[in-house]
Amino acid sequence: MDGTARLVWKLARNHTWGTPMEAETLIRLAATDEDHDEMRRYLAEVLELSFVARGPDGIYIPNGQRAHVAAADWLRENTDREDIVIASTMSRLPPGWRR
Repeated sequence: MDGTARLVWKLARNHTWGTPMEAETLIRLAATDEDHDEMRRYLAEVLELSFVARGPDGIYIPNGQRAHVAAADWLRENTDREDIVIASTMSRLPPGWRR
């Protein structure tokens, strides 16, 4: 999984009901072999995604169904995660989201 995908996955897995995460916390949780400067570049890409929001308290995926569907679709296309894992992570998906 590339850096952008790891950041989105960590954001989806670690946020609680839309609670923002600080950028440095997200970078630290998602980093593997990359240095933090490289992960910051990936974070810039994440912040351009339509389903990611940034507020004064941090970065988050809003709780609305539209954002969760967009995030789930993106994760399906950009990670090796199975639909059942994505669906159990994104709590606001409609019942028929999984294929």
